[in-house]
Amino acid sequence: MMSRKGIVGFGLLVIMVGTACGMSSLGDPSASRRGESSTPEPTEAPMLPVSINEGLASLDSYRMTYTSDVLDSVSQERTTVTFVAARDGAADADYNRTETRVTTEADEVVSDDVQEQFVIGHQLCAVTDGEAQMTPISGTAQVLSDLMSQVVVFRPLIENPVYVGEDVVNGVPVRNYTFEVRSVGATPGVEATRADGDYAIAVDGDYLVHYRLDIELRTGAEGDPEAESSVSSFELSLEDINQPVELAFPSTCLGADPGGG
Repeated sequence: MMSRKGIVGFGLLVIMVGTACGMSSLGDPSASRRGESSTPEPTEAPMLPVSINEGLASLDSYRMTYTSDVLDSVSQERTTVTFVAARDGAADADYNRTETRVTTEADEVVSDDVQEQFVIGHQLCAVTDGEAQMTPISGTAQVLSDLMSQVVVFRPLIENPVYVGEDVVNGVPVRNYTFEVRSVGATPGVEATRADGDYAIAVDGDYLVHYRLDIELRTGAEGDPEAESSVSSFELSLEDINQPVELAFPSTCLGADPGGG
């Protein structure tokens, strides 16, 4: 069982993959050996954010929402996953909610699954279909969770970023970028008719504040009845950064048996 700040959610695995872009170079370290001034040269701001784990760990509190929306022509179904994670460092509390909703092209609901977890101190409450289970978090489980957050590193898929300018997003000064994912659709017979997005990095801290990626894949020309297609969108937004986030066990958790008995 994972707890608190380990992995931010299985839904993020859809886009959190190794990025193909390198970080900007840092100045010339040999300058001082050549007798030149030891004053460090100004360096360009990094074009890539720090990893999701590192970025969230640097904040006292936050609320993060990640949404993936995939429409597949073969199954003729749309799968929408909404993952919400919140952290209140002052109260030593964490919350996450995962909703997986599958609908037909006519918007008929095929399935709708919601799971929630509340972690306050050394107690974890899992809520599924209105049923709550309270579980104490052991010291070894906590250490393992913290270790995994360092071993497994998540980064968003970003290729060929282009700097747009600075702005303020969700109350945070950011650097904005657009990007194109040219490696998508490299499989023979599959064409990426669209694979681009944008993102925003905090000026102070280099963590990801907003991310969007849209992908459309096809195996044939548009209008071809034999062609398969998939239209996907992914979006991440970090809000309430270092602002008060009130987290508490709901009544369903307070009434559950300790240990889930």
